[in-house]
Amino acid sequence: MKIRKAHQSERKEILSVMKHWNMHHVPSKEMEELDLNCFFVATEENKIIGASGYKLISSTVGKTTLLGVLPGNKGKGVGRLLQDARLEAMYGLGIKKVITNADRPETIKWYKKNYGYYEIGSIKKVASFGDDSILAWTTLEMNLEEYIKRKTNSLKNVSSKKGQPHPLNPYPPLLINACLTGMIPTKEMTKYVPISPEEISEQAINAYDQGARIVHLHARNTDGTPTWKAEVYEKIILLIKNERPDLICCISTSGRDWPELERRSEALYITGKGKPDMASLTLGSLNFPTGPSINSIDIVSKLASIMQEKNIIPELEVFDSGMVNLAKVLETKGILKGKKYFNLLFGSLNSIPASMKDLDYLVSKLPENSTWAAAGIGQFQLPINVAAIVMGGNVRVGLEDNIYYDYKKKQLATNEDLIKRLKRISEEIYRPIATPTEARRLIGLSD
Repeated sequence: MKIRKAHQSERKEILSVMKHWNMHHVPSKEMEELDLNCFFVATEENKIIGASGYKLISSTVGKTTLLGVLPGNKGKGVGRLLQDARLEAMYGLGIKKVITNADRPETIKWYKKNYGYYEIGSIKKVASFGDDSILAWTTLEMNLEEYIKRKTNSLKNVSSKKGQPHPLNPYPPLLINACLTGMIPTKEMTKYVPISPEEISEQAINAYDQGARIVHLHARNTDGTPTWKAEVYEKIILLIKNERPDLICCISTSGRDWPELERRSEALYITGKGKPDMASLTLGSLNFPTGPSINSIDIVSKLASIMQEKNIIPELEVFDSGMVNLAKVLETKGILKGKKYFNLLFGSLNSIPASMKDLDYLVSKLPENSTWAAAGIGQFQLPINVAAIVMGGNVRVGLEDNIYYDYKKKQLATNEDLIKRLKRISEEIYRPIATPTEARRLIGLSD
């Protein structure tokens, strides 16, 4: 059985399911026309066996519309999955309160028991709809924020007890972070790496159109070498924001080429439309094959403090478990606050290996209120990305981490191809791509 978004061509099949519950009189005085953009279906062997819908009443209030499952499917949890799917969708759009009308006593009891609904009134029926022996709808209301919080904590408890990620169905939306350029790839290595502000912004816009919601940016000089200069970052961000204002722009504060705080923090002081939404914060020193990246606790703390002062979300880069520990220490000191976004990077020569056990271990160590994405370096990019998708995490992908599309290094990749592949894999297991609104909520930008 699969839960997915409804297609525009499936109106007749959805109403056929609802006919079994006398909820097929659409449009009518009780139910306006279906908005199939706000519907989910449950399918089994390519046949629709259930459907659920919702609509938005305001920016913070949503309403469920229809929910029905074909008789004979009792006990499969179809109704629960369909309800969860529409609640997750509404929550991703910023909805905080959900209203539901129900008439059958067993249905009202089900909503109260499983979702914390409570009665707020009743509405007289005006047409044949639902159980005709019941003359009024019972109006129910639930606090969606509280329900999602309880559900999230429940999943974390199950995961921590068993030592393995909890299987998710339906999956939360996938957040794709595109690392387009990096500091190492050159035009000599691959013609597809973007170097100039115009190339970087063009590929960032394309990445957004393919489904990426964050772009991890590295600026380059005109000769192609890396630069820390704020003026270059500002130009890149302005080019992006003029075309895709919802795309989250994350700049690098890397210490691989320059250790000084002044250089590493310069772009954090950009103001106006060119201000970055996020900035990378590597939580410790490490050795790359090309040389060390020095990140003392003092420098990390000062960079984090500047980000907090400038209201820039840190992109917490983790290459080993000790870096997670530092994040927890900074949180106790108030240097990190609120939601935290972690990029977990695996497979570099002198950092944590790229095995499933290592991925599970690192995720299990993250602090509460964290969103995480995983990346694999070089040949480990695709396996780690896929593992993160299946585990319910998010992904970082792009030419910064791997310039090849295939394991044998015979085909050079493009950023577009790498994003498209992950989008296809995600959609094939019925995991939706995060909307811009959902992405901002996940990392704390909309709080």
